Amino acid sequence: MIRHSAIAAISLILGLLALSAPAAAQSPQAYVGDWVVEGGPLGACKINLSGQAMGGQLKATTFTCVGPMSFAWSWAANGNSVTIMGMNNFRIATLQAGRGVLAGQLNDGSLVTLKPASGQRIGTPAQAQKPATGRRENCYRRYDNDLCAQAADVTPPRTASGPVRVQALNQLNIRSKEDMKSPVIGKFAVGQCFLVEACRQTQWGLRCRVPVGDGGQKGYVIKYFSDQTGDYIVFRNQCR
Repeated sequence: MIRHSAIAAISLILGLLALSAPAAAQSPQAYVGDWVVEGGPLGACKINLSGQAMGGQLKATTFTCVGPMSFAWSWAANGNSVTIMGMNNFRIATLQAGRGVLAGQLNDGSLVTLKPASGQRIGTPAQAQKPATGRRENCYRRYDNDLCAQAADVTPPRTASGPVRVQALNQLNIRSKEDMKSPVIGKFAVGQCFLVEACRQTQWGLRCRVPVGDGGQKGYVIKYFSDQTGDYIVFRNQCR
């Protein structure tokens, strides 16, 4: 009785965590590779989620697992959910992606967690990836596609007549103050539109003031970013 109560309590906590920090939707390819299985009857073992299909199903292979997981034969993904199955599609485990792991239950009620062992990254916010290239000085580039930005997007947004609606080209931290060491109080996702109230040059570079939430709080984001490959803008001065 105590064991079942504990499992129910832990399941509720996992459910609340999943609701408070939803993972970005994943493609099935994101789950391919080796995983360390923690939980179940006799501690840790390993499972490989293959990207190769056999008989129309993706193959799953376990190593030194016992209990229900030892019967794993195939797996399937649907967004942030992964199902591990045995022969004849018998469901062995249902897992949810979040905070970099897969967490859920085996068919016997045991809690189980799969931790990536092949460098998989799941349950993390989407972020634009720019190509790794040599540094180029001929233009400011868009951080999302590495192409030269349009002239209208390179300058700070014109806010003299009021706030301007812009669009993030990369995940943007919102900081409580203008310096980069101040606390992060929010984020804008790739492609998200937001309002810029004003921009000004500071000792740390250009900083733009943005509203945060509905309570009147203000924060600050950068407009430009530079690294060894070149100079970039991280938001465009309009929103589609």
